[in-house]
Amino acid sequence: MFYETKLEILDAEFIPTRSMMADVQPYRKSFSFEDGYILETTYRAFCPLESLLQLNGYVRISKDIFIILDMKEWSDYMELYLYRCKQDFTMEVKE
Repeated sequence: MFYETKLEILDAEFIPTRSMMADVQPYRKSFSFEDGYILETTYRAFCPLESLLQLNGYVRISKDIFIILDMKEWSDYMELYLYRCKQDFTMEVKE
């Protein structure tokens, strides 16, 4: 794996709490929900084990914000399935 992409873990107010390097790859996987919604992940990220990463938590890669739809914890790394959020241009993302 090539950890060459900066990934920031965001808190509930979208303020970065920690950053790390990750291997981010294009990836397609659909998630279906009971109410009929289908979300398709567009990326997956491989990164070091980190307790701040939570299912349905948010991360930032460059200027894009993603929600973690699924995650797998392996012996020495984590695999995150990411869905890119539509940005609300009225909301100013805090740096």
